Amino acid sequence: MKKELVEIIAKILDVESSEKSRDEKMDLILAKLEKMEKPPECESERNDHLLINEVCALTRKSRVTIWYWKKKGLLKPVGKSGKNPIYLKSDVLNFLYDNHSEN
Repeated sequence: MKKELVEIIAKILDVESSEKSRDEKMDLILAKLEKMEKPPECESERNDHLLINEVCALTRKSRVTIWYWKKKGLLKPVGKSGKNPIYLKSDVLNFLYDNHSEN
């Protein structure tokens, strides 16, 4: 599909442009197409999964504290890896922000 799109754009540019401006426009279009194909790398769009030791490192709390938060329903895991709960990084950060805002 990308190749077909590039060919169509090239035909349009041939009709309306000089060779130099056509090449510049083609490079710009190709750069935008490549950018559209890449997955978003923005931190806010990523939803990383964390094991309990990573949650401990992020929160600077012990495993016992994380377990207590889980037991009280304050921080809910989204799954398990063996016996270890898996948490979403966004959930952990939101919990920390909400908890810090209340104090």
